[in-house]
Amino acid sequence: MIKYLKNGGGGNRLRLSLQDFARSVFSLLSAKTGAFTLAEVLITLGIIGLVAAMTIPNLLTNFKKRETVTKVKAAYSIFSQAVKMSTEENGEISGWDVSNATVVVEKYFLPYMTGVTKVKGSLAKYPMRTLSSQGNIESNCYLDWSRNITSQPIYVMQNGMYFTYSNSNDGYPTIVVDINGSGKPNIMGIDGFAFWLDKESSSVVPAGSKLSRDKLINGNSVRLCRRDSIWQYYRGGYCAALMQKDGWTISKDYPWGKGGLTEK
Repeated sequence: MIKYLKNGGGGNRLRLSLQDFARSVFSLLSAKTGAFTLAEVLITLGIIGLVAAMTIPNLLTNFKKRETVTKVKAAYSIFSQAVKMSTEENGEISGWDVSNATVVVEKYFLPYMTGVTKVKGSLAKYPMRTLSSQGNIESNCYLDWSRNITSQPIYVMQNGMYFTYSNSNDGYPTIVVDINGSGKPNIMGIDGFAFWLDKESSSVVPAGSKLSRDKLINGNSVRLCRRDSIWQYYRGGYCAALMQKDGWTISKDYPWGKGGLTEK
């Protein structure tokens, strides 16, 4: 129950683990032969509340992270399968006509996907924000997303995800997926993720996957998976690649959260 830790000065300081303390109190109370007093009940309830307050937020955060990874992998799988089937009928990606974004989606994607709906005009537009902590909510938009929804349709997938497509950005045709539709927070790397059509492998890959892990976070690209004070139209574009390199997990140095932005 009681743990001793050495401090920086070489002495010992006493630390009592809250969980150990709770278990000790429960053990003592359960050993009683008589009824519990009001004070004992209140103490027990207080300890339960403290333990819950400490553990539940972490459990919820970990659940949300696992859910996010699962959805990103699902989106990756859907587009990978669609492009694989499309190349079997339409040839390698290098030979596709990518002169018009709408034609690309409707010729090379949609025939190989199930239950996709094209929405233009009737769906309220919303910004997909970057991981940058600068810029107001209205102007801090991830350009691959905001550019398309002002001129191109949003495509709603059967599982409720949204996606847009850009013919060429950062040298690659780019798919940007919002894994929970229009639900908040609408931030790249949190619920927005980018994938490339890679002409070399004729497949879909997470945007930035050709870079090393260190360069995905600390490189010179504007699409870094990093939360910082440098405002860029593309900050957060490489986050799916970071997940993939970490074995499809959200690691401790992943910029999890709301991207440094506050919501109205």
